[in-house]
Amino acid sequence: MFERHKCDKCERKFRKIEELMQHQQLAHEQRLYVCNQCNTSFEGMEQMRDHSKKFHSYRKRM
Repeated sequence: MFERHKCDKCERKFRKIEELMQHQQLAHEQRLYVCNQCNTSFEGMEQMRDHSKKFHSYRKRM
């Protein structure tokens, strides 16, 4: 049988460590990416990058 990885917060089991890590980030709000300008947290780098471009885009001074 295969080794299972168990979540220490809810004891849900996963076949791969990657699945466990993704579960922990989504289910237990361990968001890794935080906007350094407004402290909003995101589940992934792409979401944070899109947020930064939309709300904190660089504007040249006139």
